[in-house]
Amino acid sequence: MKSNYFKYLLLAPALIIMAAVTVYPLIKSFWISLHEWKLTDSLEIGPFIGLDNYLRAFSTPEFWNSIKVTLTFTFCTVVLVLLLSIAVALFLSREKRHLSYIRAILIIPFALSPALVGISWRFMLNPEYGLFDHIIGFFIPPLADTVWLGEPGFAMAALISVVIWIWLPYMSLMFISGLMAMPKELFEAAKVDGASYFQILMHIKIPILKPIILIAAILMTMFTLKQFDPIVTLTHGGPGDSTEVLNYHVYKTGFRYFDMGYASALGYILALITVLFAVAYMRKLVKGEGWK
Repeated sequence: MKSNYFKYLLLAPALIIMAAVTVYPLIKSFWISLHEWKLTDSLEIGPFIGLDNYLRAFSTPEFWNSIKVTLTFTFCTVVLVLLLSIAVALFLSREKRHLSYIRAILIIPFALSPALVGISWRFMLNPEYGLFDHIIGFFIPPLADTVWLGEPGFAMAALISVVIWIWLPYMSLMFISGLMAMPKELFEAAKVDGASYFQILMHIKIPILKPIILIAAILMTMFTLKQFDPIVTLTHGGPGDSTEVLNYHVYKTGFRYFDMGYASALGYILALITVLFAVAYMRKLVKGEGWK
């Protein structure tokens, strides 16, 4: 009996710290979301208004614009990262000595600070002295001297490209591990039966990779929904509000307009969206249905 209590005693410090840095802020922020509180008016939490902040969100065009931008940004980023990372993994999973060195340095882009990456891309996309702008203009002359961050479509494409550049190596390593763990006998037997490379890919490799694809999709969706650093350093939600995802809208509401109650409600809406995506993916993963 004493040993049962002792193990909980050993866990108590970690549980207390976790409650202090996670549980308490969650409860406190939810409590704030049920109040009207603008820091420009008072440093104390305002009157209790219930779900008015949540209802306010669903009645404002700025909120729905951020939802539209968030869904577009998330869908394009997740799909492109998954497709490109699978392609990279298929190339780098081959048993070649020089490819092992490439796999080793593949993690470098992921290890860089997202804020630093955003600032670097902003510099390189400058129409006057940017490296990327000159390269794109050389290969595609009609796009020369394009103000990449001044047009809504180009700004969104640039933002998606930055996030892809950050997360592609990490996701590629996941798929490389899955591909290299596959038994080679399956491929040899398929080749003996006359299967082509494309048939092996579609009917053997991709079906085996489905659980990893679903896990990668869960992680990439969550990572994309909470992207903040590249948006702040690259586009600032602009031009206009064309790249103002919900996460940035929460930040702008709370720390530019100082409407803490409304910002807390927006934060919980974002958290709920993230949870819904995760639950949908996990149900597919647990049931083993793949992409059907």
